Amino acid sequence: MNSILKILYCNEYKSMRYSLLKISKFFLSIGNPHLNLKTIHIAGTNGKGSTAAFICEILQSSGYKVALYTSPHLIDITERIQINGINIPKDTFNSISQTYLKKAIKYQLSYFEYLTVVAIIYFVEQQVDIAIIESGIGGRLDATNIIKNTMICIITSISKDHQEILGNTLQNIAFEKAGIIKKNAYVICGKLPKTIIESLYKKTNRKLYAYGVDIQGILHNIDQYKQQFDYINKYDNLKIKSIETRMLGIQQMINASLSICTANLLNKIGYNVSENNIRNGIKNTKWIGRFDIINIQTNNNKFKLIVDGAHNSHGVYYFFHTLKQLNLLKEKRIIIFAVMKDKKYKIMIEYIIPFAKEIILPYIHNTRAVDPKILKKEFSKYIALNKIHIVYSIKEALNMRSYNNEIVLILGSLYLVGEVLSFLKYSQVFQIIK
Repeated sequence: MNSILKILYCNEYKSMRYSLLKISKFFLSIGNPHLNLKTIHIAGTNGKGSTAAFICEILQSSGYKVALYTSPHLIDITERIQINGINIPKDTFNSISQTYLKKAIKYQLSYFEYLTVVAIIYFVEQQVDIAIIESGIGGRLDATNIIKNTMICIITSISKDHQEILGNTLQNIAFEKAGIIKKNAYVICGKLPKTIIESLYKKTNRKLYAYGVDIQGILHNIDQYKQQFDYINKYDNLKIKSIETRMLGIQQMINASLSICTANLLNKIGYNVSENNIRNGIKNTKWIGRFDIINIQTNNNKFKLIVDGAHNSHGVYYFFHTLKQLNLLKEKRIIIFAVMKDKKYKIMIEYIIPFAKEIILPYIHNTRAVDPKILKKEFSKYIALNKIHIVYSIKEALNMRSYNNEIVLILGSLYLVGEVLSFLKYSQVFQIIK
């Protein structure tokens, strides 16, 4: 990452701007290359990244050259910009970002806006067949909404998050996320409140498929390695039985179902995706940091980490729901937790407490993170102080005691997940067992 992008990255959240004016002017000045990009656009409170990953694997299995733009990254910035599962090469990333940097400064682009620019330019230059674009915050005024040639819009879920930006009601939040819907595009939505689905039907002239109304998944088997489900599309009278995925939990079944619906709609507009492609794509999908079960070995012992990017109350609720499905909550667990200041962390803590044996609160390298001392005070309302530990690094969190045969839960923020995975990647002591 070049030095100016590093400075912008340090202020990523603060520099976010909710207007398409400046990024529109930027693209106009370079000939509007974004108009040439065929896209699927995904918004939602939770599930965007996983749904995007499922779609990419299905299309890649079908022989297409597929671009993917997501955020945030966990370890390296190039994770955000991929083609066929391969991160943008660092020299290419640096070349594009340097080439357009003066113009980006001229138009005062934010960090996220400029990354969106770099991604789109790269995808157009590489002549991808289709780009899967995950929105940042919201949708209507998010930088990713600069894209115009959108064939399918997906709204994965709606719950209360980023309310200081998107509004305090589900209706307000839905309005912002529904802002990605383009004229003549198909629309797919996850399990949303009935009133919101009805308002989307009006907006889309009935070109909408809703989970729980038109599409459904029926879960059959789940263990620590995979789950199986049936996909049913009542609207198109389609059923695919016994689909297998390594992505675990009810929410991932819903995300996979949205991606299957997307594949079938693409067939209606000229793409060629077979049932085999769908099965292979769903089976091969892996999205790092989303209910990752990581087996760890040290010099003295073995233990499991279950790492999840659940960063709001909705995500935390379903994280523990999946643990219950897997029979992993027969006893209380050690939990490593960090969270951002803009989250409803008091509600998240209430969900966590019934399953917590001990709480470990690390300092992480993000100015938006809640101070562990504040979290300790909140946790102490429910659990003894000697069961709550503040530590100064992920290394210290994993070193503070012998975790022999333990299952340790890590959740609360994708930034926490990124620091954990980065530490494990370079650790000489904590070895990941495949």
